[in-house]
Amino acid sequence: MSAWFDVSKEGLSKLVARRGSHWILGELLQNAWDAPGVTLVQVSVSPAGRGLTEIVVEDDSPVGFTNLTHAFTIFAESGKKGDPSQRGRFNLGEKLVLSLCNEAEIATTSGTVSFGPDGRRNSRAKRARGTAFRGLMRLNRVDAEAAVKAVHRFIPPQGIRTLVNGVELERRVPVRTFTCTLPTEIADEEGVLKRTRRKVEVNLYAPAEGLPGTVYEMGIPVSETGDQFDVDVGQKVPQSFERDTLLPSFLRDLRVAILNNATELLEERELASDWVAQAIGTDGAAPEAVGSVVKRRFGEKVVTFDVNDREANDRAVAAGYVVLHGSTFNKEQWNNVKAAGIVRPAGQVTPTPKPFSDEGKLAELVEPTSAMRRFAGFVEAFCKASADVDVDVTYLKWFNAMAAYGGRNMCFNVTKLGTAWFEGPLRQEQVDLVIHELGHEYESNHLSTKYNDALTRLGAKAVMLALENPGLFDLSRYGARQDFRVSA
Repeated sequence: MSAWFDVSKEGLSKLVARRGSHWILGELLQNAWDAPGVTLVQVSVSPAGRGLTEIVVEDDSPVGFTNLTHAFTIFAESGKKGDPSQRGRFNLGEKLVLSLCNEAEIATTSGTVSFGPDGRRNSRAKRARGTAFRGLMRLNRVDAEAAVKAVHRFIPPQGIRTLVNGVELERRVPVRTFTCTLPTEIADEEGVLKRTRRKVEVNLYAPAEGLPGTVYEMGIPVSETGDQFDVDVGQKVPQSFERDTLLPSFLRDLRVAILNNATELLEERELASDWVAQAIGTDGAAPEAVGSVVKRRFGEKVVTFDVNDREANDRAVAAGYVVLHGSTFNKEQWNNVKAAGIVRPAGQVTPTPKPFSDEGKLAELVEPTSAMRRFAGFVEAFCKASADVDVDVTYLKWFNAMAAYGGRNMCFNVTKLGTAWFEGPLRQEQVDLVIHELGHEYESNHLSTKYNDALTRLGAKAVMLALENPGLFDLSRYGARQDFRVSA
């Protein structure tokens, strides 16, 4: 009976050759690193003439390759499928490497299998321990050097010395290690790979100078991200069939975990990156991490734009706050920023004073003294002369500003000023307060250019009036008016 499929070695080699040479040693190393009890892995890459390169990968596992048929059976059921802490999935990696070889040999504790021009040949020759792969590969000098250079980016497992052409792979020190729950792949009882979530240790490293941040699967590079860190995930990571592209959903979850566990390590450029922006709007982003990003990007003094108190926004800016507008974040990001509880509307932080007492109740009206009546006469005359407006004057208690203006009614807070403030001849501070309030005839926003222009115009007018009609500023001329009405 013939098999369902035949595999063309030449066809397969053409397909895998398109991946370049950087992956070759990774496929061989992952098997060596996963071997039970291994403590030493040695790799040799040397020219063999005529565009060929000899690659030898040898480990010291006391068990070795237990099932020699896996060396040549594509997609055979792999024991690694059920263990998310091991790197292989499809029992495919070394077969892809073999497709590039003119000849090869795999010797292990269960026997030896050789591959040559005449096909495959088994031998009873066994090793005392470990497995040795030797392949004569169609790899020129440039590609061989690229493969060696690529393998020096790998992160060797703890407890396993890994030598490449006699040079030990660098043992890198993580800048942060944390545990989180991430998606992974594990085989069910029937050997079918299923997605699940599992707690895993994640290590963050500073990338080598000039190299982009990369996601690793247990020390093997999977996909460059360009992010700040090299990120080594201690279990199988969901990726494409060719094992060179991460699933977007996994990368999103991984980045959220980095945000939650290493916010303070993020550099300024990273805080403004697209991935951080996406992470702070994702379910699972910790409020503390979101708050930290906002504070580090915009500072400790931050408020949101208040549509109900527009002057409060300008007051906040004047007080050194950064005002965040609606366009700063999208809906999901705003939900998490607000949940972090670190940003309040400007109207709650720098509110515009209102002529009301607590709980919105109108302030209490006050019967004016004789001096207050004379002052009211001056205010009415000055407003008419300087701004050509007829203004009523009201004296109040219990509201939170010294004075207020609206509806052509100028209110003075006796609780703040006291009745003695109105005694004696006219003083600069009194004219100052009147001009300040009369400026609101033209603009309500204290911090606007229009309001500032109104004050300078009224100040200049007051000077001219003092020169032309100094009697306008003599309070005694107004007498203690008997017709003063207490009005609201």
